[in-house]
Amino acid sequence: MKNDSTILVCGAGPVGLVAALELASHGLRPRIIDSNDGPTDLSKALVVWRRTLKSIDGLVPFERFLRGHVPMRSARIMSDGRAIASIDLDEERIGATAFPTGVLVPQSATERILIEALAEHHVRVERRTRLVGLVPSATGAAVRIEGPGGMETVEADWLLACDGGHSTIRKALDLEFPGATLDHRWLIADVAIEQASDPSQIRIELDRGGVVAVFPVGAGRWRVVADLGPCDVEAPEPTLADVQRMLDTRTTLEWTATEAYWLGHFKINERQIERYRHGRVLLAGDAAHVHSPAGGQGMNTGMQDAQNLAWKLAVHLRDGAGDSLLDTYHDERHPVGHQVIRDSARMLRMTMLTNRLARTARNSLVHLGMSTATVRRRFRAMISEDAIDYRAHGLADGTRAGGLRSGDPLPEFEVLVGGRPAPLHHLLRGSAATVIVIGPAIPPGLPGSFGVNGRGTTLGVRRLGAGGDAEDPDGSCTAALGGSGRLILVRPDGVIATIVDTSEGVRAWMDSVFADPAAS
Repeated sequence: MKNDSTILVCGAGPVGLVAALELASHGLRPRIIDSNDGPTDLSKALVVWRRTLKSIDGLVPFERFLRGHVPMRSARIMSDGRAIASIDLDEERIGATAFPTGVLVPQSATERILIEALAEHHVRVERRTRLVGLVPSATGAAVRIEGPGGMETVEADWLLACDGGHSTIRKALDLEFPGATLDHRWLIADVAIEQASDPSQIRIELDRGGVVAVFPVGAGRWRVVADLGPCDVEAPEPTLADVQRMLDTRTTLEWTATEAYWLGHFKINERQIERYRHGRVLLAGDAAHVHSPAGGQGMNTGMQDAQNLAWKLAVHLRDGAGDSLLDTYHDERHPVGHQVIRDSARMLRMTMLTNRLARTARNSLVHLGMSTATVRRRFRAMISEDAIDYRAHGLADGTRAGGLRSGDPLPEFEVLVGGRPAPLHHLLRGSAATVIVIGPAIPPGLPGSFGVNGRGTTLGVRRLGAGGDAEDPDGSCTAALGGSGRLILVRPDGVIATIVDTSEGVRAWMDSVFADPAAS
């Protein structure tokens, strides 16, 4: 086994923390460094979306994110003082125990939750420690690190760049970051509001100046983001009075801002590197792609990047797969990053319309669209990232059951676990990957690990059926998963790997996608 490989994770924001946590959950010992004194105390990214909650549920049960934080339940869109859409984000929720569409969690709390989970695996972040140079090679990278104890050189077998939009590693590799910077200036502010208001609703207000978006942060605090229009000169830092003027003149809220916790300006970049993998250096999150905050998907996309990368690296280092498995990280995640950039750009530009006729047409389209259940469903799937699938990529073998196909996320259903309602995803907890057996008995001959040659990471086996790990009294979940006798192999990130009828089918999938480690 390659358990003694040196894995260096650069950056201890949510992306780096998820990467380190996924690796540590498989018994590996990543080293994670960050230049800051501690985790952020700013709210920054505010939403953990459902796809992220489901994806990392085996690492951090989603209930942890709900403690002290409010599920996002609705969105209201106004234009020139008139309501044009009200969106119920809980619509079509499956059972009382279901994952919420999103949870309003300040990034400071998200980092705290992930750091606590990482500590359970006895891994800690090395603070005030930064990468200052690297020389890549076929076997890793020679990395220069500066920390409280001075300078050191580390021979890293694997280097994970989770170090943000200004990535030192990306620059050290001299990688182009193609894209554009929008010429508008934006206001961002976290403020206390005197008036009580629904802490589960986001507000979007549109006018001739663009958009003012207001998000609940918790405990009477709100995030205000506003388009200030084109700019070509520097502007003084915003003040609380500027925020109040914005609320008074460009919203219908009639709020009084009493205290500012964070004030600033920013510009929007839309960029993506061409390749996420460069030998044994792999880039994730903002180091690989940046985009508009419209939709609030930046942190979530990065966290999903990190898990996708890390479970594959873990299988490889546990001798369960060849080095080529790491290439599928780029193959699966680069198109997702591209799609998020495109979707967020479209949403942003819809809010930036200034022409009266264009704005009238936009308002009519939004109003009519959000009056339709199908459009609302697609909107929720897009912002929650539930719409992401890997059907078109190499790990998906084209097997299917009804509307499900390999490469799809495991669908949501409410089942009974120990006689009590629980999400189907509870069956995935406690192992790296899971075979869900549908029916009265577990067939013989299932692999003992998630990998080839009897190696790799842990493989759980759970049965859905009477007397099993979960029961399905009304049969709806059983039917959707293909009926009795089906075996659903689910990857560590909650994605369906294959849908088969025999233990041999599970083994065949592993043999086909996990190249012989001896060749690596």
